[in-house]
Amino acid sequence: MTRQSLSLHPLPPASPLAAGPRQLPITVVMNAGSGREDKSEAGAAIEKVLEASGRDVELLVAKRPRELAALVRAAADRRPGILAAAGGDGTLNAVASVAYQRSLPFAVIPLGTFNYFARELGIPLDPAAAAQVAVDGSIRRVPIGEVNGRLFLNNASIGLYRRLLETREVHKRRFGRNRFVAFVSGLVTLMREHRPYRLALQIDGRPLNLSTLTVFFGRNALQMEHLGLDEAVCVARGELAVLALREVGRHDLLALVLRGALARLETAENLRQYCALTVQIERLDEGTPHIRVALDGELVDCELPLVVRSVPEALQVLVPAVPEVRA
Repeated sequence: MTRQSLSLHPLPPASPLAAGPRQLPITVVMNAGSGREDKSEAGAAIEKVLEASGRDVELLVAKRPRELAALVRAAADRRPGILAAAGGDGTLNAVASVAYQRSLPFAVIPLGTFNYFARELGIPLDPAAAAQVAVDGSIRRVPIGEVNGRLFLNNASIGLYRRLLETREVHKRRFGRNRFVAFVSGLVTLMREHRPYRLALQIDGRPLNLSTLTVFFGRNALQMEHLGLDEAVCVARGELAVLALREVGRHDLLALVLRGALARLETAENLRQYCALTVQIERLDEGTPHIRVALDGELVDCELPLVVRSVPEALQVLVPAVPEVRA
């Protein structure tokens, strides 16, 4: 097993993959700048499992988040095989995006706060047990979401929810990565003034104009269930959950947060809910031809119109033979 940084001169890619997953090399990519605070302990546990497997394995560590995407692409060029992400949502998204583009198997070693993607698939939350799934798991094709061709595993959003994530990341870097910090950060953000978007949507071809503070696209049924939303059923059958929050005041926003904490969002009067395979979004108000979007918590600038869609059986994910019971 080797541990290395990004190679400036990657070797030519190998021929198309024909071997089964247990014959493929495994590359685990960890982001040193995010996820759990005990990353060194988790890394040691992962490395121990990989070394014991007797497989062709490699553990790479991105020192800074901005290095992650280039590190994964170079690894896929040099030794195409199983790409495993050890980290939180942003790390999973970066590695899964390359696996999807290259039609490579993707493995998950969850080190984040909520780990919805892993829990939905019954992947263990223990790093060593999850690494073992990368070694001897079986392939399952799972759906993904796309925004203008960019992948998301759990959710995508514009507007207020995106700003909540942006502020939460700042607070987590300062005060620590835990659910209490995330909750308090959300309250701080909600107390500010928020300008609504005037949008024109096409929801599976049905036109809808609305003034909204945020539009949220959910791809994970478990996350929808924890919010108390019936759209978990839509996600389970391959559609996106589409949530749009009407323009409301601070008092109503705080009430909405409380409902979410109590998993009763389905009763929120100001929350419009839809299920869709494809949604197109344009702005009716004046603005730039771009809009900032959060994809699994990572911020990207996308051109308008936005085209958000569900892609069935898109990603090859290694899952355990006996999935863990999700909670």
